Amino acid sequence: MKLFGREIIHLSAIDSTNNFAAMLISDQLCQNGTAILADSQSYGKGQRGNSWHSEPGKNLLLSFVFKPDNLSVARQPELTWITSICIVKTLGKFNIEAQIKWPNDIFVKTKKIAGILIENQLMGEFISNSIIGIGLNVNQQNFGEFNATSIHSEIHHEISIDLVFRELCDQMNLFFDKLNTNEIDQLKSEYESQLFQKNEVCEYEDQNGKFQGKIIGIKESGFLIVEVGNKTREYGIKEIHYCSK
Repeated sequence: MKLFGREIIHLSAIDSTNNFAAMLISDQLCQNGTAILADSQSYGKGQRGNSWHSEPGKNLLLSFVFKPDNLSVARQPELTWITSICIVKTLGKFNIEAQIKWPNDIFVKTKKIAGILIENQLMGEFISNSIIGIGLNVNQQNFGEFNATSIHSEIHHEISIDLVFRELCDQMNLFFDKLNTNEIDQLKSEYESQLFQKNEVCEYEDQNGKFQGKIIGIKESGFLIVEVGNKTREYGIKEIHYCSK
């Protein structure tokens, strides 16, 4: 059944599609799967308090409202896994090979093409509402000092933002159907298989300084597993920084 993109709200400008989605949820003005799109955001939000910079009308800026059915708080990382996979699959439809830079950035080679910010509203031990914010570079080509790329930059021609949005909705509808099945281990494995720098010895930095390590996977909790020497370390968000590449 089509869920994502069934209802579409298109705005010319907004501070943040995630903020707008939260307001709609509060006022009970949207349904499960509603997509809020904006041509420009004045306060696009990224993970860890970062901002998302986008030229007006050039990129796909949206938030999906998702109302899970009895999804426990402990399973929050799965929403990031699935959304990341959906973006990678979408880019694959345009012959772009992408990877997931843990926990929720999408990279093409060594440049960022998309970012995800998921904000969950909880009711007891369950997620009542999830706001899935996505910024995907489509036709922007000038990123200034930022190490970024876009679909246009990769395939060398302009592309319809609506076409990219429709493809993303198709992937979301396909993969989110797997959330309440026994396929979540398979989805975790797929997320891990797409990890940026997986099984490569690279330089990272944690609270104790820089070190050489190798990403080997993730925990069910969402923590990153890094092999250092003959031991493994686990990191949460903000606890490890990528130095190389």
